Amino acid sequence: PGAGDLLRYLISQACIPEYQVRWRWEPNSVAIWDNSATQHYAVMDYPACHRKMDRAGFIGNKPY
Repeated sequence: PGAGDLLRYLISQACIPEYQVRWRWEPNSVAIWDNSATQHYAVMDYPACHRKMDRAGFIGNKPY
């Protein structure tokens, strides 16, 4: 097995529901995640609502 096999395996893990979080937005909700350690996919399921998003960057050591 090579690096390609490992990468395909890791990508396939994102399809497993037990490894996913489904956030239910409510008024004044806040969600925070670390993009260096997670995969993010936003679903457009809030057509009548306004969602405000801010991004923060941190200066420091690379995580890996």
